[in-house]
Amino acid sequence: MPGRAHYLSHEHTTSFPRNAASAPRARIFTILTVALVARLLILWFAIAHFPHSWLFTRGIELGTLAQSLLAGQGLSSPFGGSTGPTALLAPGYPAIIACFFRVFGSFTFAAAIAVMAVQLLFSVMTVWMIMHVGQRSFGARAANMAGAFWALSLPILWMPTIFWETSLSTLLLVSMIALALRYERSPGSLSWVLMGAYCGLAVLVNPALLLALLSILGWAAWQTRRTFRYSPFLGLLILFLVYVPWPIRNARVLHAFIPLRSTVGFELWVGNRAGATGFLEESQFPIFNQVEFASYVANGEVGYMRDKSTLAKTYIRGHRFEFLQLSAVRFLRFWMGTGNKNSSLVFAAHAVLTTSFGLIGLWRLLRERRFRLAALFLLPLILFPLPYYITHAEFRYRLVLDPLLVILAGYAVSASLLHGSQREIDQHESQAGNDGRKDQLSHMILRQ
Repeated sequence: MPGRAHYLSHEHTTSFPRNAASAPRARIFTILTVALVARLLILWFAIAHFPHSWLFTRGIELGTLAQSLLAGQGLSSPFGGSTGPTALLAPGYPAIIACFFRVFGSFTFAAAIAVMAVQLLFSVMTVWMIMHVGQRSFGARAANMAGAFWALSLPILWMPTIFWETSLSTLLLVSMIALALRYERSPGSLSWVLMGAYCGLAVLVNPALLLALLSILGWAAWQTRRTFRYSPFLGLLILFLVYVPWPIRNARVLHAFIPLRSTVGFELWVGNRAGATGFLEESQFPIFNQVEFASYVANGEVGYMRDKSTLAKTYIRGHRFEFLQLSAVRFLRFWMGTGNKNSSLVFAAHAVLTTSFGLIGLWRLLRERRFRLAALFLLPLILFPLPYYITHAEFRYRLVLDPLLVILAGYAVSASLLHGSQREIDQHESQAGNDGRKDQLSHMILRQ
């Protein structure tokens, strides 16, 4: 019998880790499967019920730039016609769309399905990265909650149907968080080379990520400062070498210093002019406005954007209070998910929920003095939205930060549940202790 008992005990202790290790993998697989199936259903619905050209009715400039790449004209003529070279968008995503156009044809139904399918893949991979970062930072329960929410939230399910780089930008930012957490524990020169190259490629997809990515690199440099003091400079050098061909190209073909995109002054003017509401006014874009298109053609892209920048700055100087007021409104719209005209209540509900619980998660980190993790999440949340506070704050911009907020929200909810469970256990133990003391007292009285 003792031998049998010893055998059972040994069997139990050796099998437990195996079961414990397989359970998280099963949950991850289940959540990813649910995320994939839900997005496939949305994709099927869009294909079955919307016109075949529906995807390309927004973000037309992305498609025209991809088409110009296929024609061997480089990035040019974003608004149609033949208006010459442009820096309206960074080259990364137009190049990806050009690949689909080459295989399936420009603006075809097959190309639309292919684009939505790959963006669906980016979205499912984002769920996986959310769970990875959540697991590494806050444990399995927080990771499962965050992953499940992002897998099924209705606005997120529609992300792959946005003809823009939003799905990829979202994946790139949360994946950079994962890289920083990984290489923080095993830093080395190769790690910094990889992070630098990754950031350079990410900024070529979406230059708006630059500040957030630099903040994550800065965080990683601070965490590894005692072991690799100079390696972070190697990472910055690689980032520069990967990215610098883009501004060099702009200087060569447009004869102007354009480090990110040429559209900065125009976006500022759209958001800050007489009659501006703080929303994106697509009617002012040259692709929809013949007067603006004529001005764009007459002045060239650089002159047109410079004029718009001058008009915006003049308006801001003369209407400082209105500018501050509009900026405050855009700040609220960004975090409340109401940055689109006629914004859906579903968008607002999603944004308010993730913003509120994300802030609670940050507050818990700060209260528990976990400043390392708090800084990693807080820096991108502060820096990435800054341009949108002074231009316009569409909901899709906020989606890039959504994985970070969802991870923090998962932590907030899981920590609250854990705290509540621990409090119940403590109360139960306290009550059991009181009952035990009462029994001892009663026994003493009876003996007397």
